[in-house]
Amino acid sequence: MARTSLSVESAAVKSSAADSIQIWIAFFLRYLELRLELLGLEAREAGVHLLIISLLLAGTLICFAGFFVLSIVFLFYFMALILHWSWGWCALLLAAGLFVIGIVTGIIFTSRIREPLFPATLAEFQKDRQWLKQDTPDV
Repeated sequence: MARTSLSVESAAVKSSAADSIQIWIAFFLRYLELRLELLGLEAREAGVHLLIISLLLAGTLICFAGFFVLSIVFLFYFMALILHWSWGWCALLLAAGLFVIGIVTGIIFTSRIREPLFPATLAEFQKDRQWLKQDTPDV
């Protein structure tokens, strides 16, 4: 009789452990589902944002390229007329100027594009990390 009650208690412990593991897995999957849902919402917003930025950038680059081509033609003519230089020296001076302008605009562009794409998701992961650090006992 003692053996039967022991086996019943053992089965109850095993079922409660299995239930506990199932509950933890369910909570983890729900957590993962919510985080991926948030990431999906932000990805849609970021995708539209990146599309708009890329179209604006392409349009701006095309317009500036046309402007620079026509400006360079005018500056070639103007420099050759005023300085009486050959076209090679005028081209070298203009290339140096455009190189400096390209470096400056590249630095400005990279400083503007460093904004994180998924701020809400990153903030939530940071909160989760802080929460886990508080609740995890030191071993």
